[in-house]
Amino acid sequence: MAWFNMQGAMAFINQFLSRWQSQIRNLNQTVAPSSMFECFCFISLIDAYDQSGYQITRKGPQDIYFKRSVPGWANNFTYFVASGSSGVFEIRQNQGYRNHQVYFNLDIVIINSENSLAKNTLEFSNLHTFCECKHYRSFSPSLCAYFLGLARIVMPTNILMRTLQHPYPPPILLVSGTASREVTNMRDLVQQKRYHVRFLDSISPITAQSVLFDWINMRL
Repeated sequence: MAWFNMQGAMAFINQFLSRWQSQIRNLNQTVAPSSMFECFCFISLIDAYDQSGYQITRKGPQDIYFKRSVPGWANNFTYFVASGSSGVFEIRQNQGYRNHQVYFNLDIVIINSENSLAKNTLEFSNLHTFCECKHYRSFSPSLCAYFLGLARIVMPTNILMRTLQHPYPPPILLVSGTASREVTNMRDLVQQKRYHVRFLDSISPITAQSVLFDWINMRL
C-alpha cells in the first residue's frame, strides 16, 4: 500500500499538532494504513474549515486522541467545534448513527453543536453531512454504489439536490487510490440523477486540503 504517502500524512498531522501545542496519544507508524488515512482526512478537514474562515475549538482530552473505532464514549475522544457562516457544529470521528431500527458507523460526521448525541448515537435530526474514508488502491463502481446506498439511507431527504434546504456540503466519499473509467461513468450518472453526493479519488497529503476546502465551499 505504498501509493499513499504515510510519512507525508504523519508529517502533516504533526504540523497540525504543533499549531495546537498538543501531542498525539494513539497514532503512530504501526497503526493500520486504513486508520491512518481516516485520521489524516479528519485532521485535513479541520484544517480546511480553519482555512475557510471558521473559528475552530478543540474539545475532549488535553492531547489529541483520535476515535479510531466504534467502541468508546464519544466525549472521551478529540472532536472539534467549528463556528462560521453556516452556524456552529461539531466534527467527530467514528460515530454511531441510527435511522429507525438500522444502525451504522460513519467515519467523519458534521453534527449539531449542542446535545447532538443521545446515548452515544446520532439520529437523523442531528446530522448535517458526513465523510467516508477508504484506503483502497483502486476506486471501483461497487464502492460508489455502496456509498450512494449509504447516503440514501442515512440522509434520505437531503440526497436529491432539488430538495436541498440546508447550507452544508453533500456527503462525500474520499478514496486514496485512483478512479477507474467505470467510476467516471458512475459519477456522470450520479450527476444526471442529481444525487447530492461526491466521490473523490487520489486523496493525498498534497491534494487533501484544497479538495476539502472546495467541498466545504461547494466548488466541486
